[in-house]
Amino acid sequence: MAVLAGSTMTLAGCGLNNGSGGAASSSKALTVWHQFSGEGGTAMDTILKGYNKANPDGQFEGRAIANDEANTVIRTGLSGNNPPTVLQYEGYQQTADYAKAGQLMDITDWYNEHKDNFTYGESQAVMDACGYEGKVYCIPWNVDTSEQIFVNPDIMDQHGLKAPSTIDELKAAAGKLNGAGVSPVSLYAGDGWPAAHWWYLLTIQRCSVDTILKAAKQDGAKWDDPCFEQSAQDLYDLGKAGVFPQGVEGQDYNAMLQLFLSGKAAMMNTGTWFNSTLADTPPEFETEAVAFPQVDPSKPSHQILGGFTNVFGVTANSGNTDAGLKFLDYISDPGSGAGAEFAKSGLVNVIVGADKEMSPRVKASYDAISEALSLPGNNVIAYFENLVPPSVGEDSMYNGAAALTSGAMQPKDFVSKLQQAAQAAAAE
Repeated sequence: MAVLAGSTMTLAGCGLNNGSGGAASSSKALTVWHQFSGEGGTAMDTILKGYNKANPDGQFEGRAIANDEANTVIRTGLSGNNPPTVLQYEGYQQTADYAKAGQLMDITDWYNEHKDNFTYGESQAVMDACGYEGKVYCIPWNVDTSEQIFVNPDIMDQHGLKAPSTIDELKAAAGKLNGAGVSPVSLYAGDGWPAAHWWYLLTIQRCSVDTILKAAKQDGAKWDDPCFEQSAQDLYDLGKAGVFPQGVEGQDYNAMLQLFLSGKAAMMNTGTWFNSTLADTPPEFETEAVAFPQVDPSKPSHQILGGFTNVFGVTANSGNTDAGLKFLDYISDPGSGAGAEFAKSGLVNVIVGADKEMSPRVKASYDAISEALSLPGNNVIAYFENLVPPSVGEDSMYNGAAALTSGAMQPKDFVSKLQQAAQAAAAE
C-alpha cells in the first residue's frame, strides 16, 4: 500500500488530467471498460485488435463487465485511483452524474469536428444522451429500441393466430394459447427492467414523450397523474389476462430468453440488442419482429422507446486522455470498420455506412428510429431509468412494474409510491 500511495503521489505531481483538457500520458495501462458480450463482445475484441495493430506503441486492453454489475463497478472505478481510459456506458442520467462529478472529459470540440461520422450526429437525441450543461461528454455508438415484439411464427401458425397489433388482440391470443398449454409471452421480471419496459411502452402511448419528460423532471407533470395510472392498469390487466407465465416476478432475463428460444413461448418483448443474441445462438425457428401493440388503434402512437444505450466517453482522471481521444478517432472513422463490426453482430450502430452491414430485421429497426427522429417534435425517449435517479428508476419503476405483472401491487399504489420516490429524490 505504501508503494501504491507513493506511485499515486508521483503521478499526481506529474500533472494528471483534471478534466479541462488533454493530459500527458501516464504509465498506467490503456483500458476500455465495456458491457458487450456474445457477438457484441466479439466485435469489441476485433476492434481492439485492429486498433492495437495500427498503434503498437499505445495498445489498449479491454475489460468486459457483466450488465448487472456495471453500475457498481463503474461508479467505484471512476471514483478510485485507477479509472479506465475509455468507458462504454448507457448515457443520459449517467452522463450528467459522471460529468457533474468531474469524471468525464469534455469532448465538445472533438465532437464538433467528428459529428459527420455519426448518422444522428446533430440530433437532439445525441445531446440527450451525451450532453450536460451544453457540453458533449460522449459519442453515440449503438441505438436501441424496444418497440417490437419478437414472434415465433411456428407457434402462431399452429394455433391459427396472427401477430397482435393491439393490446386487445394480444389478450385474445393469450386466451387461446393458454388454453392450448402454450406460454403467450415470455416475461420474467426478477431483474426488474424487463417488466418496467412494458410499462414504459404503454406509458408512451397513454401519456406522450413530452409528459413523461416533465414527470422525470418533476416539472409540469407527476408520476401519479391519471395517464400514468392508466398505463399501470394496462400492465396489471395484461397479467390478469394470462399474457405472462406463472412465476413472472421470480426469474430473470436469462430465463426469459430461454423460454422463448426453446420454443416454449409464442412472443417476447425486449430491445433490439436481442438481434445479437439471435445471431450468436439462433433458435430452431425463424424469429420475426413486429411493432409493439397499440392500446388505442384509433389514435396510434408514432413515438418510440429507445436511445443510445451504448456510448463511449474518455474519463477525465486516467492520465491518458490523449490516448483516449485517439481511440475515439479510430472507432468513429467509417473507414476503420469499427461500426460495421457491431452492425454485423446484430446491433444498430450509428457510424455512417454501418447500416449496409445490418440484417433486414435489424435494418427495419434502424429505419423506424430514423423515421421517428425525422418527425417534428420529440418522438424518441430513452429508457426511463436513464432519465431519473436510481431510487426512482432502478428501484421504484423496476420493482413496482414487476409487482404489477404478477398482481402483487395495485396500479394506484404503484404510481403513488413512484411519485413519493421522485419527490424524495428531488428533495435530496
